[in-house]
Amino acid sequence: MSTTTRAALGFALLAASAVHADVVVPNSAAGVEADGTFALTATAAAGRTFQLTIAASQLSGLVGQQIVGLQWRLNGAAAAAWPPANVSFSSWDVFIGPGVAPSSMSNTFASNFSGAATQVRSGGWSVDAGSFTFGSAPNAFGPTLDFTSPYLYTGGDLTVEMRFSAQTGSTTTPSFDAVLASGGPANGWGADFAARWTGNAAGTTGSNGNFLATNFVVPSPSVLALLGLSMAFAGRRAR
Repeated sequence: MSTTTRAALGFALLAASAVHADVVVPNSAAGVEADGTFALTATAAAGRTFQLTIAASQLSGLVGQQIVGLQWRLNGAAAAAWPPANVSFSSWDVFIGPGVAPSSMSNTFASNFSGAATQVRSGGWSVDAGSFTFGSAPNAFGPTLDFTSPYLYTGGDLTVEMRFSAQTGSTTTPSFDAVLASGGPANGWGADFAARWTGNAAGTTGSNGNFLATNFVVPSPSVLALLGLSMAFAGRRAR
């Protein structure tokens, strides 16, 4: 991809992060807090791998939409905003693709994709101090983990995999809102969604993890038009 094309896409995705339609998974957590927490990040040198599987029934509002990023929120019990100081990750890669049913999710990460996975994000991520706010139940979703390439969701069960480096800049890790794995399947874990994680960014297998309440960022029609114009402009500049 040329520098001009990347710049155009980046501009459009930046706009998309500001204007979007929310699709929260689990759907039941769209306006209420989930029943648990998960500390997604870590300062351990090996980093982490975190994988989500989601049933198609949770994603009906995304069919035919371009997913451009993910958001999470602090658990309602949080007593302070996070992070207390700027934090950064030298790498945070995201892969999305057709997935197995959550009830069939295994501990082997590769086995939880039923088709080819697409890398939608690469590169580092920085989070400014206080970006994740507190004081509500549920709390507001924090900053968007923007994709470098949109993902067109056409239906079916979905798997999202993140591989990221150690957190630097603050040793305090976030307690994000999540659904307890131990509460499944009554709370939906293991039926409508499931998660696995391991303390290694290059891990091949993991164990049960609480499912993060996740907002899938979808641009509004006006932003999609902007994306098309930006890509068309980049195409003309490239010729």
